[in-house]
Amino acid sequence: MKKVFKFRIELEGTSPTIWREFLAPSDTTFYRFHHIIQIVMGWENYHLYEFTMDSYRIGQQFEEEGFNGPNEIIDSKTITIGEVLQAKGQKLEYLYDFGDYWQHSLTLEMIIDDLTIPFPICCAGALNCPPEDVGSIPGFYDFLKIMENPRHPEHKETKTWVNSKLVAIDGRYDPQKIPLERVNYVLLNLDNYIKDWEKEANQ
Repeated sequence: MKKVFKFRIELEGTSPTIWREFLAPSDTTFYRFHHIIQIVMGWENYHLYEFTMDSYRIGQQFEEEGFNGPNEIIDSKTITIGEVLQAKGQKLEYLYDFGDYWQHSLTLEMIIDDLTIPFPICCAGALNCPPEDVGSIPGFYDFLKIMENPRHPEHKETKTWVNSKLVAIDGRYDPQKIPLERVNYVLLNLDNYIKDWEKEANQ
């Protein structure tokens, strides 16, 4: 029987912590899992990523890379989360954007044996995601200070910039709010989301 995993993901270095809880089937590939995390957190999915846990390194493989010994990256399309995670409480790391270096910690909070879900679901969370390309954690908190101060010389320009981003809700970025309804709507249509992303990535 297919199992369902309940995860808690936290964006490391944030205070208060930016976090989400979500459900995903155990037969989800790490490639698909990456897209789920992008949607759940609120990222825009145009940077590289990598999962790490113990001896595992899972991410994108490129044909020209070949083999590089025990630290070889496993293609995220070829391995499922259920093959790596076996017990409640296990943790793994997810790195998104090797420039801004958004490091996330994931904890497997629960393994549910008798639940079938047709699509991943985001159950809960706290605080909005940082906008892309804001400059990692220090840049994010500088950005928040600018947003909180209408007299700051960069306030107007920064506000216009962020309100055009995916993390804006109805055209306005609110660091306290999560667009949970939008998140679960996109998760409901995950296959289309991935197809659209692949089409754009291959252009």
